[in-house]
Amino acid sequence: MEKGAAATDLRTDPTWRRLGRGHGQGPLRWRLAGRLAANLPEVRGRDRVVGWVKGPADEYTGPLRGRFVNGMLFDVDSCRDGSARALSTLRYRPPALAPVFAAVLGPGDCCYDVGANIGVYTLWAAGLVGLSGQVHAFEPVPDTMAVLRSMVRRNELPQVRLESCAVGATAGETGMRTYRDASGLAHPVADAGTADHIARLTTLDAYVERHRPPDLVKIDVEGFEIDVLRGAASLLAARSPALLLEMLPGLLTRQGGQAELVARLTDAGYVIFNLTPEGIATRGAFTPNVLALAPRWDRFDRVVAALERTPFPRNQTT
Repeated sequence: MEKGAAATDLRTDPTWRRLGRGHGQGPLRWRLAGRLAANLPEVRGRDRVVGWVKGPADEYTGPLRGRFVNGMLFDVDSCRDGSARALSTLRYRPPALAPVFAAVLGPGDCCYDVGANIGVYTLWAAGLVGLSGQVHAFEPVPDTMAVLRSMVRRNELPQVRLESCAVGATAGETGMRTYRDASGLAHPVADAGTADHIARLTTLDAYVERHRPPDLVKIDVEGFEIDVLRGAASLLAARSPALLLEMLPGLLTRQGGQAELVARLTDAGYVIFNLTPEGIATRGAFTPNVLALAPRWDRFDRVVAALERTPFPRNQTT
């Protein structure tokens, strides 16, 4: 047998693929890749090995169902979308940012999930706050919201409140750009003529006037994090919630750049922590996601102590 032939046979053999699908659980190699991702150490080449075991992204695009490690169920009709495919690995490990949620949230607390996508962190937060708490999930793309809504119903989560809208600097409407099979890349656009969808737009300041204020706000809006903060000045000043947000320079150029985001957080009295394999840190280049905490917040010392030696993966996409 030629070198590499065994791997090729695994990817193309119809019998193996049929047996490995597991009635909606996805191909066997996806489950093997998920276990590897949960157990391999954080070393160079780790993601490459996991990707090789998982195989081509389009190998299987049918239904996918399972249970997160926190007990929540997921069930999607198609895993053609990248965010849906990523669910397969979460049967064996928590999502990358789960330690932040665990450090901040407890029973009875409130979380805002801005840019909730299909709901991985919405469901994770719902498990932590319980029936006495609340999770407000904001998702402006109808098809993505339909998946999120189905996940919430599947798990019977009355503490989750779904908002079919975008969050920004002003209230009104905004255009949304979407991408086929990549729900996680959807983002607002300034020119409505180039939009794929028009969404309702609110601000966190306006929203919190009518709803319970958050203890944690997760913001993942593909470079428009600055806009969300522009519309949350009063909330940050009055309540100082923990902020977990994406910090990708290439995307932040869409709205002011990384320097403005940092300035807005520091001007509001926040300290920015990187999420590193050694724990949270205030030095070094920014990690893909950061945690911003205000020292005046009554949970500041407790949360910092809980996370200062908690390792985070370098790949923080899911």
